[in-house]
Order: sequence, then C-alpha cells, then structure tokens
Amino acid sequence: MNYYLLIPFVIICLMFMPIKLEVRLSFNLLSLSGAVGAFLYGFKMTHQMIWIKGNKIITKKEEAVSTQEIDFGGREVLFLKIFLKQLTNKTRLKKMELFYNIGLEDAFASAMVAGFINFFITAFYTRIKNDKPTASLELNNTLSYNNKCAQLAYKIVVYISLFDVVYSLLNSVILTKKTYKKEQQNSNKEFAKHKKSFNRARKKENL
Repeated sequence: MNYYLLIPFVIICLMFMPIKLEVRLSFNLLSLSGAVGAFLYGFKMTHQMIWIKGNKIITKKEEAVSTQEIDFGGREVLFLKIFLKQLTNKTRLKKMELFYNIGLEDAFASAMVAGFINFFITAFYTRIKNDKPTASLELNNTLSYNNKCAQLAYKIVVYISLFDVVYSLLNSVILTKKTYKKEQQNSNKEFAKHKKSFNRARKKENL
C-alpha cells in the first residue's frame, strides 16, 4: 500500500476540520488601554497590549520592545473590518462571556447605568440566540459604588475551518485593496471639488 496517497487526504481533512479559536479582550474605558489575545485549543497564539490615543491605536506585543501605531482610517483597520465580516457567517459560535465593572462614585447612578447596560446586552444576546441557538451566552457584572471605574472583559469561543480562514483572508485582501482605492478616489474628487469652489470664490472676490 502506498502511504503517500494518504497525504492529500490528511491535508484535505485538516483544511476542512473545525478548529477551536478563542479570543480574549480586556479594556479600561477610563485609561483607554487594555490587552487582547488569541488562543488555539488553549495554546496562546498572540497577546498584545493596546492603547487608544486620539485617532490612533497603539499596539505592543508581550515580548516586543517597540510599539506599532494604527490609524483608525488606515488600511489595517479597514482590512480588519472586512475580515471579521467575512468570518461572521463562517464560524460556529460556541461560547460568549462578557464581564464589566462600573462605578460612578454614586451608588444610585451606578445602579441605574448598570441596569441600562444589562438591558441592552440582554437584547443583544437575544438577537444572537435567535441566529445561534446552540451558543452559550454569559453576562457577569460588579458595581464599585464608591469608586470611579469602567472596565470590561470579553471572551468568545468559536469553531472555524482552516479553509474558511484562508479563503476569508485572501478575499479580505482583495476587497480591502478595492475599497481603499475607491475611498481614495472619492477623497480626491471631494478635494478637487472643494478646491474648485474655493478658486471660484476667490475669483469673485478679485472682481
């Protein structure tokens, strides 16, 4: 028996076999800083510290010395939006956990805000449950009545095949290039239009 014939079969199985992917996010809304990590079957793939300053996201890997800046209007953020949208319908949601800790230095105000937050999160979970009835959804919250704080932690566990990841990645690269190019063209048109209007107004003033 030629065992080399099993190699393509094994590769195909690995490509279409669902893999367990876990993403964890923690963020402090007051300091606009936090951390995000991705785990494959419990093994850490990446872990980065994040800060938001102005219209930029600053990231730093756990073992790295230097930081990286990402513009909110840049190609990296656009790619991430498209990539996540591509993955949405290809993943099977297994579990979602949300934890938050809030405090406004006033017990009544803290309780009222927490009640509104719980209401919107419950409505959001209900919508997810309609689309993903087998998903496990959890919400945990604490109140710091006499302190001022706003912290949240988020964990999501999904199953997705390697083929869907690669397909979504390649498709996102193509769509990002097209979308970014179109946005630049529209921006150039708007700039030319405003410049033309400015020149007309200047000519009228000279007359």
